[in-house]
Amino acid sequence: MDSSIFKLRIHITPVGFEIDRVIEPLIKLKADKVWLIIENDIENSDANFYYREIKNRLIKLKIDFNEEKCEFRSLFDLLNVYRIIIEREQNHDLFINVSTGNKIEAIAGMMAAMLFNNEKISIIPYYAVPDNYEIKPKEGEQLTSGFRGVIQLPNYKIERPKEHLIAALKIMKDNGVMSKKRLIELFLENRLINIEREDHSESAKHSQLNKKYLEPLIERKFIEIEGKGRSARIKISHDGENILKFLPK
Repeated sequence: MDSSIFKLRIHITPVGFEIDRVIEPLIKLKADKVWLIIENDIENSDANFYYREIKNRLIKLKIDFNEEKCEFRSLFDLLNVYRIIIEREQNHDLFINVSTGNKIEAIAGMMAAMLFNNEKISIIPYYAVPDNYEIKPKEGEQLTSGFRGVIQLPNYKIERPKEHLIAALKIMKDNGVMSKKRLIELFLENRLINIEREDHSESAKHSQLNKKYLEPLIERKFIEIEGKGRSARIKISHDGENILKFLPK
């Protein structure tokens, strides 16, 4: 099948201690391909048994699959991996299984669906309902077993920062604490501030800096400002640094 012509049903599924909840939705929803998100050191992980079993079943079912490794306990690392996969497969119909990993993986899956779903990219998050839950599974047993069906989850949109705000944050991260004067110089160099030829006044530059950049970034708590007027010093916040971890570099 030429994927450049036909839209495929692409699933994204973290691999934990589940098998049925990974495989059965792929069968039910007639997946053409699945991306497995696995731990960096999967070979030495407790989840390695489940990972190998899932791959064996996918091969038997003739379902195409790829994989991406990441740090499972890092929300922003997971979001970055989701972004990479979604951008790579954006011309197809995307489905995210939020029921097969830990809580951080589930949160990352829902956030990815909310952040990257738009008029051009279709993303449907879903929850696979099992038949049984194991309170204390033995070695090689699944946390859950069986499969009752799929619940499609509502996909509310989270507005991601505009590109010019991301560009501004990158400059702040690279240059540390700065004055407004220095920030204006850097923004002019990077063409983030555009002043009409007939108006090169300092007030015009400061007005554009404040309204286009500082005010929206402060509202989102992506930057911190200490002091007022000429003595004000601006720096990227912890939240601002985190947002850069999973958006395009």
